[in-house]
Amino acid sequence: MISPPAPDAEAQAVTIEGEVFTSAAPRLRYAVPSAIAPATTLEIAPGVTWLRMPMPIDLNHINLWLLEDGAGFTLVDTGLAAPRCAEVWTTLLGTPLLQERPLRRILLTHFHPDHLGLAGWLQDRLGIPVTLAKRGREALATFTREPAEWRATNGRHLQGHGLAEAATLLAGLHGVSRSGYPAAHLDDAQADGEWLTIGGRAWQVLETHGHADGHHCFHSPEAGILISGDQVLPAISSNVSLSAAHWGTDPLGDFIDGLQRLHALPAETLVLPSHGRPFRGLRERASDLIEHHEAEFRTLLAGLDAPRCATELMPVMYRRPLSGLHQLLGLQECIAHLEHLTRRGQLHRSQDNQGLFRYQRC
Repeated sequence: MISPPAPDAEAQAVTIEGEVFTSAAPRLRYAVPSAIAPATTLEIAPGVTWLRMPMPIDLNHINLWLLEDGAGFTLVDTGLAAPRCAEVWTTLLGTPLLQERPLRRILLTHFHPDHLGLAGWLQDRLGIPVTLAKRGREALATFTREPAEWRATNGRHLQGHGLAEAATLLAGLHGVSRSGYPAAHLDDAQADGEWLTIGGRAWQVLETHGHADGHHCFHSPEAGILISGDQVLPAISSNVSLSAAHWGTDPLGDFIDGLQRLHALPAETLVLPSHGRPFRGLRERASDLIEHHEAEFRTLLAGLDAPRCATELMPVMYRRPLSGLHQLLGLQECIAHLEHLTRRGQLHRSQDNQGLFRYQRC
């Protein structure tokens, strides 16, 4: 039974995944009246089991998906490399569910720590393959490079956009990826548009970018299901950052392109997101997220009464103070918006003798 939207308590806060942005009923229709309890499972559709994994961070859960695959399961994403998540997996691996249908392989939607974190730990225990998009593997290698080099490169980038305390904030972000848990041996996933067969059911890989390089969604036309990862979430607008590694590219344009691509899927597709509850209303949700970014473009343009750097425009875009990692990722998202407007020809970017970038309306 489809229920109308209701507040999703776990999503009603700004997190490192993004910021709260909901769609009103009846544009978005949840498939369940409330989220299942942490560390529990529910068969959300024939052959598809929902595992709600608790996480010890501000966004306190991630949804993982177990797809019936012959005598076992294919798992989509793994949870954070943290003791609480490992404890849940230790318990689940001993239950009849996974004793009767053991995990056979792991598909990763993308390389962010809450999705990839325990892939190596599970691989060590079970000896199963783990796949990640080639572009995602390349991005992961960049993110986990030597800390000093990583901080220096990104520090220069963020200081060029006006963030004086970049080094301190970057040290905190880099620590997220260094948990002490084993790293997985990653095989290349199927490329965009290719098909996977899981339990006799065909799933097409849809590669989207912007939130993460090489982000994969999985669509089964037969089942009418989309595993959306972080590309489409029901209550959060995913963070789209422009970091040093992305300079010269347009991640926000890529993200919007991905939303438009998913908008073309059947209207009654059941969306299985990585955060929040399963829902229907994919086309409406994709349209609302696109309009959300268009509204942010208008806000930034209205706030550019004089040449300004991205850090100066943070209060214009967010209208609330950000600190810690939120400040860092918020700034990178502000840069992504400014660079997209520059590509549209609505802004001009200049750089002074000290290397500071400023933007002004054309």
